[in-house]
Amino acid sequence: MRFFRGSAAAEDRFTALVRPHLRLMYRMAYRWSQDRSESEDLVQDVLTRLFPRLDELAAVDKLGPWLVKVLYRRYVDLYRRRARSPIDESVAWSSDESAFGDLLPDERNRYHQLELQRALNRALETIDDSWRDVVLLHDVEGYTALEVAEILDINVGTVKSRLHRARKKLREALQLGTIESSHAC
Repeated sequence: MRFFRGSAAAEDRFTALVRPHLRLMYRMAYRWSQDRSESEDLVQDVLTRLFPRLDELAAVDKLGPWLVKVLYRRYVDLYRRRARSPIDESVAWSSDESAFGDLLPDERNRYHQLELQRALNRALETIDDSWRDVVLLHDVEGYTALEVAEILDINVGTVKSRLHRARKKLREALQLGTIESSHAC
């Protein structure tokens, strides 16, 4: 079954380019939207928009950061559109706790790891969105400060400053909770 309107060769070429980055795209979309179906829709929307631009996509040097940047910009556009909408979609943006069910195969550590993840997610919800984006891209996804600056269209100094402030706030939030930051960060 063909998913895009185009030749089978173009579909294969597109798939070969994008497939190595799909998990990252879904992971980042989920981190931003906190909802499985929203993240799937966001990634699908971006991929659908990128397919006609296959030649441009093939010319990109670092495709992973570029795709995350496109995904982020699309997320921001959709978020702003929802914020201006008179319809309350808070139900659609609710957190999907079941997404963290398969963290560790070792059953003895599973519950502890899940609690740490939930505490960190709660702490991430307490910090500013711009700080959270920097922490997620840098500390969770492993992008360099320069790559984060490129993805978010901000200065490297701003990335470093936000990262420092976000980590401090996360430590404070985790210390105020039941789980110490030394175990979660």
